[in-house]
Amino acid sequence: MNHNIPSRPIDIDTMSIFRITHNNFETSFNGLKPDTLDVGEWEVGDVRAEEPSWIARYQYEASVIGNIISEKKHNTVLEIGAGCGKLNSYILPSVAHEIDYHLIDRAAAKVMFEKNGGKGSFFVKDLSLDLDLTDLHQKYDMVICNDVLEHLLAPANILRRVHSLMTPSSTFFVSIPNWRMAHQFIYRGLWDYDNLLYFMHIHSFKVDDIYPSPLQTPYYPKLDSEQTMPDELLQSWNFYLVCSLK
Repeated sequence: MNHNIPSRPIDIDTMSIFRITHNNFETSFNGLKPDTLDVGEWEVGDVRAEEPSWIARYQYEASVIGNIISEKKHNTVLEIGAGCGKLNSYILPSVAHEIDYHLIDRAAAKVMFEKNGGKGSFFVKDLSLDLDLTDLHQKYDMVICNDVLEHLLAPANILRRVHSLMTPSSTFFVSIPNWRMAHQFIYRGLWDYDNLLYFMHIHSFKVDDIYPSPLQTPYYPKLDSEQTMPDELLQSWNFYLVCSLK
């Protein structure tokens, strides 16, 4: 029986879905290992903390998020995949009123958060396949996922949990990298602009606004899965989505 088996092994470097391989993620990733991030990511410290481009990015993100918190008078915030709390350290000073701020990430990130004198409540949880809601509030005014969903094996499960933590007046702030910056995506095509909007739609989120990044990627033309993307977002390093419940 002919199963149309290729005459030679498929070379992933020639597959268009991989597009840019500035790192070896596609050849080193093991889908059977639940934690897809570098095991030693936080154990060696946050190497990005003092880079000018990262500082500019954190400041920009904090200004956008801080304005939303202030305008909507949000009082409770949950940041999922918060790392060592760097974004948190920029958000809190930008808001005049007191915030009950919760952060979630791995144990080593919490160690760094406490070492740096971070403010807020830090919860150690495994986000790879789902989100354990134990010890969290039943509802939050704002939930933040800043460059985390693309690292997870089951991002749909996280969105379902986020949805359950929100009220009609809550805000969901989502940042997804543009594939042009060669990020470590597990499901690379899932986060193309058109697919991203569809993914949010089918999980009952309404995208109310989209902000560009202050950082720029190299130029690559639009894909078929980016037909609704505004031209000004083509080289945006990230897409920042401000969402609410449908």
